[in-house]
Amino acid sequence: MNQRTGFALELSQVKYLSTSDHVMDSILNVTASGGEVPAEAAEVLLVDCSESMGWAPTKIAAAKRATGAAIDVLRDGVWFGVVQGTEFATMVYPKHAALVRADPRTRAEAKAMTSKLIAGGRTAMSTWLTLAKRLLDAHPDAVRHAVLLTDGINEAESAERLTEVLNECEGHFVCDARGIGDDWNPAELRRIAEVLRGTADAVVTDAELPAHFERMIQAAMVKTVQELTLRITTMPFTKLRFVKQVHPAEVDLTDRCVAAGRNTLELSTGSWGQEYREYHVCLEVDLAGKKMETDIQLGRVSVVEVAGGVRTPGEPVPIIGWVTDFAELSSQLDRKVERYTVQGELGRAVRAGWDAFEAGDRETAAEKWGLAVRLATELGNETILKTLWPLVDVEDAAAGLVRVKDQVRPRDGFSAVLRSNVSEFAPDSDVGRVVPGNAGGADRKCPQCGRIAPRTFAVCEGCGRRFTS
Repeated sequence: MNQRTGFALELSQVKYLSTSDHVMDSILNVTASGGEVPAEAAEVLLVDCSESMGWAPTKIAAAKRATGAAIDVLRDGVWFGVVQGTEFATMVYPKHAALVRADPRTRAEAKAMTSKLIAGGRTAMSTWLTLAKRLLDAHPDAVRHAVLLTDGINEAESAERLTEVLNECEGHFVCDARGIGDDWNPAELRRIAEVLRGTADAVVTDAELPAHFERMIQAAMVKTVQELTLRITTMPFTKLRFVKQVHPAEVDLTDRCVAAGRNTLELSTGSWGQEYREYHVCLEVDLAGKKMETDIQLGRVSVVEVAGGVRTPGEPVPIIGWVTDFAELSSQLDRKVERYTVQGELGRAVRAGWDAFEAGDRETAAEKWGLAVRLATELGNETILKTLWPLVDVEDAAAGLVRVKDQVRPRDGFSAVLRSNVSEFAPDSDVGRVVPGNAGGADRKCPQCGRIAPRTFAVCEGCGRRFTS
């Protein structure tokens, strides 16, 4: 790689704290720019060929077309292989357990072999991921990526076994997962994507699958950095409460952090191209005895680039606090923190609505999805709004009044659940701090955590609960 990718870090926070505050929230923006696409990249396509893929026949046919489409967009020189997934993992191309270089001949051979795939057997995803790890580990200097397609539930093994293998694969490759049909478990795909730092989505119509595969491979082909690690260092009087990726999608990564020295945690964020991501870093703070009206370093964050086994750390960015008695300062809430707090509530409302719908409680589903429509409208989150249209008829988006449709396909619900964490804000959206009907009222007390908030706050800074009028 001739031109190295550069990373810029920017921290968004309101540094002012009162003596009674216990948390500091900040949003870390990480932007990658420059860099050339590395010569070494490795790709594994994991295709579910269990018996359920044969009914309806359009699913296995779509899987064949999609795999062929993915092979077509592999650039020359990329290492690749295709795996048939049932209760076992079997090489489709090449026939031996190794990857081959993409060129016109190998692409044609791989597509010919893929066209012969048939459905039969059960589903054990851990075997697919184990083989993918074995294949990709043979290329330690490459940007390593896998695509996983399934239409069923992981019924041929225990949930514990899948978790065990996911933990073994973490940090070795990125995996994007897609579900097709109406009989799979979105929670399983979400877990795979979260641990392996990829994306998860539902294929709403079988004909869309080739386009999904093309987009995933095209995105992987432009990655320029094998892995980027986020490093969080705290002080003796602070500790990490949570860390979440909040853009382009919200993913709680707190339990994926590993100790890396005294007061230091590290978190793998997977491979990167020219892009930006944002992370919500929340620290618990003990301000007892701390000096007033002066900057106090509460922690610091930095990134470590990993390429070819070499770790290159970047310059850290400090997280600063300032203890003050002035309520006008300490009561402020960072704009980005507020937006992502509301975005988190939106995602929870979508998922709660689906849980209620599956339980047969259409009234609660309408209530939760109505809240989701209102919040998505406020944020200008068109992606989530579009996933809700097949589920509800909207009577008043601004008020959150909806009616659950008479017929709802499971795949549409799966799509809403898996896209519920997508962060998207219209440029002119205004998730206001002023709640209508309370502009002139007294300070409010949060019914969840008891914290007192200024009357102009829409969200409790202590627990994230959104105030109502």
